[in-house]
Amino acid sequence: MNFRVSKIIGLLLVMVFTTCQTNKKQYTSKPSRSIVNPDSDLLEVNAVAFHVNDSETTIYLEVINENLVYRRPDTTSAFYSELKISYRLLAEQGSRQIIDSSSYTLLDRAGESVMIESIRSQFNIAAKYGNNYYLDIQVVDVNKKTKYSKGINIYKLNNFNKQNYLVKNKNEIAFKNHFLKDNEIAISTANKGITKVIVDCFFKDFPIAAPPFSLKSPDELKYKPDSTFLLDLVGSAFHLTMPEKGFYHIRANAVNNEGLTVYTYDKTFPGVSDSKEMIECTRFLMNKQEFEDCKTAPDKKDCIDNFWITVGGSNERAKELLKRYYGRVKEANKYYTSYTQGWKTDRGMIFVVFGPPTNLYTNTKGEVWVYGAETNMNAVRFNFNKTGNPFSDNDYILERSQFFKDPWYTAVDYWRQGHVYLDNGK
Repeated sequence: MNFRVSKIIGLLLVMVFTTCQTNKKQYTSKPSRSIVNPDSDLLEVNAVAFHVNDSETTIYLEVINENLVYRRPDTTSAFYSELKISYRLLAEQGSRQIIDSSSYTLLDRAGESVMIESIRSQFNIAAKYGNNYYLDIQVVDVNKKTKYSKGINIYKLNNFNKQNYLVKNKNEIAFKNHFLKDNEIAISTANKGITKVIVDCFFKDFPIAAPPFSLKSPDELKYKPDSTFLLDLVGSAFHLTMPEKGFYHIRANAVNNEGLTVYTYDKTFPGVSDSKEMIECTRFLMNKQEFEDCKTAPDKKDCIDNFWITVGGSNERAKELLKRYYGRVKEANKYYTSYTQGWKTDRGMIFVVFGPPTNLYTNTKGEVWVYGAETNMNAVRFNFNKTGNPFSDNDYILERSQFFKDPWYTAVDYWRQGHVYLDNGK
C-alpha cells in the first residue's frame, strides 16, 4: 500500500515525495501522525463563511486528508475514509443556545495509492443579519475514532466585513487568504449595495515577537496604508493581482476599516522559504552575536547549517532537529498567522519553542496554554488575550511576565543541547 507524503530534505527548503509499503492484509493505509511534523497528528480543517443574504450564510468546508485513516471493508474493495461532520450555530462561544444544527457523512475513496489532497463540502446555516454568532464544527474520523473541532466566528452585524466576500483562485474557493505574487484572484459579493471597493496597500515587514518575559510594550498596530486605489465591481465581482510582498485590505465603507485582507507569501508558505527566513525564525534559539553573524554571512545556508550541526553534534542529529523545529514553524504559520506570519506572533513563538501545550482553554476573550500537569506547582501557564484589528480575528497578545524567564531559557537551552523540547520535558 503506497501513500504520498511530503518530507523535508536537508534544510527543509524543498519538498519531495516518498513511498512506503504496507502489508495488504492491514486495513489502515495511512499513519496516524504527520511525517512532515512529528509533533502534530492534527487533522487540518479549514472553513470559509460567505453571507449569501440577510438570513443565510454558506459554509465552505475543507478537510486535508493527510492524517486520516483509510480502511478497506474487505479484500476486494477500495480503501475509504469516513468523516462525520456535525455543526452547531451558537449565539456565542460557549453558549447553550443553539440557533441551527445538523450533520452529514463524507466518504473519500482511494485505490492502492492515497494522495494528499483536500476533501471539500458545503452547507448553509440560518444566520440572520443584525447579530454575531459562533459556529462549532465537529469532524469525526470514524475509522480512527478521533474527533476534531473547528470553530469560526460568524460576523453579521454589518454588510461590510470579510464574510461578505468570497475569494477564488483559479476558479476554486480559496480557503486561505495568502497567495503568490502576481496571482490573480477573483472576489465576489452578494451584497448589492457594494459597487466599488477601496484597496489599501500595506508593505511593512512586522517584527518577531519579543521573549515572553520582556516587559517592552509591543508596537501599536496603526492603520496607515502605504498607498490606496479604487476598484469598480463588474456585476458582483472584481479581480486583484497580488503584489510582490505585503497585503491588501479591501473595504467598501470609507468610514469603516472592516473588510477583507489578502496576503502575498512565498510559494513554500506555510513552510520556510529560504536560508534567510530560516535564520530569522531561529532567532528564538540564537544569541545576539550568532544571529547577527548569520544575517550578514556571505553564505547564509552554510551558516545556518553550521549552527544546527554545532547544536546537534552530528549531521544526523542536526537533520532531526531541523525537521522538528521548522515543522513547528510550519504549524505555527498554519494556525497562528494574523497580519503577519504565524511564527512571528506570540502564540507562534511559544509553540515553536515549547511545542504543543499539555492543555489549551479558549473563550471569547482569549486562550490559556498550560505546560505540565495542572496540579504541578511548576506548570507554566501562558495567557493570550484576543485583540481586535481590522486585518485579522486571529490576533492574540501574550500577558508577559518576568516569571517566564526561567522556563524560557530552560526550553532554549534544551534545544541548544541537541534535544527537541516537548511539554513533558523529554
